[in-house]
Amino acid sequence: MHPEIPTLNPWWLYLLGFVTTIVFIVALRPVSFALGLTDKPENRKLHEGSIPLVGGIAIYLAMLVTFGVESYFGGFGGASGVVLVAFLIASLLLVVTGSLDDRFGLSPGLRILIEIAAALVMIYGAGVVLRDLGGLLPSGAIVYLGIFAVPLTVFVTVGGVNAINMSDGLDGLSGNLALVMLVGIGIANALWGDPSHLQILNVLSACILGFLTFNQRVFWRSKASVFLGDAGSMMLGLALIWTVIDITQVRPRVLTPAMGLWILALPVFDTVTIMLRRLLKGHSPFMADTQHLHHLLVRSGISVSIAILIMCAVAAAGCLAGLLFRYYMVSDFIVAGAFFFTGLLYMGFVSSAWNTRRLFGREVV
Repeated sequence: MHPEIPTLNPWWLYLLGFVTTIVFIVALRPVSFALGLTDKPENRKLHEGSIPLVGGIAIYLAMLVTFGVESYFGGFGGASGVVLVAFLIASLLLVVTGSLDDRFGLSPGLRILIEIAAALVMIYGAGVVLRDLGGLLPSGAIVYLGIFAVPLTVFVTVGGVNAINMSDGLDGLSGNLALVMLVGIGIANALWGDPSHLQILNVLSACILGFLTFNQRVFWRSKASVFLGDAGSMMLGLALIWTVIDITQVRPRVLTPAMGLWILALPVFDTVTIMLRRLLKGHSPFMADTQHLHHLLVRSGISVSIAILIMCAVAAAGCLAGLLFRYYMVSDFIVAGAFFFTGLLYMGFVSSAWNTRRLFGREVV
């Protein structure tokens, strides 16, 4: 730490993240049109006109600036500095890959290889790895992963990144869902973890808020003026799964792995349901379509704003369930069973709505 420099109030850091995100978005919007980095309307898109895909890039650059200022004032030294560098490197891999995919279109195989590389940076660079699955057995015995720890961590990370990426389908949806889940993680960490770990979460949340000032549909704007792009949704997916794995493996645990699943319940349920439906139809699980929950809500006549509110409420309910399970120290066997049963109910509800073309008494067109 620099002894001649006073400690920076963290709220100034959060404000810096918020403001610099806005500055970068304003600066990058004209660049996006010049480079062709825009989202153009087509059959499965729910927007009109070409929209810049620079939200994720702006959030990443704003985090670089904010963390750079924090490091100058003495933060992120030692082990925390190593973790931060690993996070920024892994995120950069996904931001670059997502940007190239937004502009040129990459094959699913290449994207997955880069996501695996980012997961390996997380594992070997920051030491964030699923070493056990908690007390999943009826006896409460811990299920250790041993040699399967790294492969399963990679699988879970790639799945988490793609789950958040697939949720990026409405103006403000991914950003708001990420905020809800980050708040859930933050509450858990504040109650049962190390408060110092909140710094990165809070900076990322502030940057997302800056992005939402351009992406959220509000009274004075009928549509988003900037999108996250794959660069942003993949990065947010990595940040969420990284943090959930981390807080479920530290000692003492903040949440058990089964409780951590509830934080990510909505994107997990939606992604698994969509992939199973695609496979049952003989399609690739990675094929883009209009079968997600947000498509179902909007096509039943619900407005985009209300659809986002509904999905955020569902995500918040999942977070609350995970926190309550932790507060009352419910056994992992019951927590995991409840998660699996709820997932089946979700799958049945969504499948029934698509098959009957009815949702809440509304026709799905």
